[in-house]
Amino acid sequence: MRKLAWIPAALCLLGWLVGSAEAVDDRAPVAIIRLEGAIDVPSAEYLVRALRVAEEQDAQCLVVLLNTLGGLGQPMNEMTTALLNARIPTVVYVYPAGGFAISAGTFVTLAAHIAAMHPATTIGAAHPVQLFSLPEVPEEAPEEAEGEQGAGESKPTEPPKDVMMKKLVNTFALQARVIAEERGRNAEWAEQAVRDSRTATATEAFNLHVVDFLAKDPEDLLRQIDGRVVGLPGDRTATLRTAGAPVMEIPASAKERFLHVLADPNILLVLLVLAGLGILFELQNPGAILPGVVGGLSLLLALYSMDVLPVNYAGVGLIGFAMLLFLAEVKVVSHGVLTVGGVASFVIGALMLMDTSLSPALTVSWQVVIVMTVLIVLFFLFVVGAAIRAHRRPVATGMEGMKGERGQTLGPLDPKGQVLIEGERWRARAVEGQIAEGELVEVVGQEGFTLVVRRCEPTEAR
Repeated sequence: MRKLAWIPAALCLLGWLVGSAEAVDDRAPVAIIRLEGAIDVPSAEYLVRALRVAEEQDAQCLVVLLNTLGGLGQPMNEMTTALLNARIPTVVYVYPAGGFAISAGTFVTLAAHIAAMHPATTIGAAHPVQLFSLPEVPEEAPEEAEGEQGAGESKPTEPPKDVMMKKLVNTFALQARVIAEERGRNAEWAEQAVRDSRTATATEAFNLHVVDFLAKDPEDLLRQIDGRVVGLPGDRTATLRTAGAPVMEIPASAKERFLHVLADPNILLVLLVLAGLGILFELQNPGAILPGVVGGLSLLLALYSMDVLPVNYAGVGLIGFAMLLFLAEVKVVSHGVLTVGGVASFVIGALMLMDTSLSPALTVSWQVVIVMTVLIVLFFLFVVGAAIRAHRRPVATGMEGMKGERGQTLGPLDPKGQVLIEGERWRARAVEGQIAEGELVEVVGQEGFTLVVRRCEPTEAR
């Protein structure tokens, strides 16, 4: 009996282990998404969809791995609104090492229920940039206004551009403060990040209570936030049990990934170049089909990119003008003047393509500009070279193409008769007396539809 006494204890231990395993397996999953690159319309759509999917899958929270240098204001507002009204706990984690939550990324981080950073990341610099292109007011305008109002009643007059910028800064600064206060974070720092472009390392942000946790990786983050109580809409609370919880990654859909790629200014420049080259090549060579299809498709995709990006249409116009100059080089002998003008127009247009005042993060890379410029120059050099070679090539069709061809007389030429050349019967006239039937002749000219021929010996070199 004593030998069997251990059996109940073993069964109890086994039951406890099985129960513990079941508890872990039954724990609600943690949903994770990755937001990298500029914050744009597809990014906002991805976050909103991920929140909906996480809620439908009964995830206990949504973790956003964020790495961005900023983006557009409207998508940022959609993302912060979605985070502030989320029905499940949200966590924004600035990751990986060397990552950023700059400009719009700062707002997104502050809007989450829990904000965390990798120790080697940066946050801040949320100062809005100029959204309006307003005319400058002459410096004497304030003095004139002062004189009209009279001494003692004059008020300093600010240029409209400065007034609009001040309104913009005040609006975003108060928005940052409201978001920080809602989440119980350092509202003073949040406002300074907007007004003074203040930035902070991860350690500084943690010490200033801008973020809640520092974590070396997502697993470390899930261990640290385990047991955290989060307030939700409707006076509800949720206690996180994330340590060891299963992770459910919600990937971006093919559409979101594709549209996010199209929302890249470098891709827009490439699409504009492909559209221009494809359409111009099709116009030069009707029936080629493939270049026209590629050009038309690239143009349609570029139109979408221009719809979601802050495009400067003066830059688009300069790029189009450059294409016309390159095309003119094929038609007109300018000794390279049109090519130089086209290169200059394209480079300036490419650099002006994006309205970087809306988002400094949305800039066209110098490397892409150089590569596209070289590609265009090589393409048109090839086209121009082909055109020059075509002009120098002897005519091979029609009456002009008959010169130098050889054949036989079908009867005596005295001096007129008929000859057989390339299987065709032609009227001919001999230039040097009579030529007997069956002799070899060579075409030396033409008179209307009559060939002018001379006698040619069979051994004569062509």
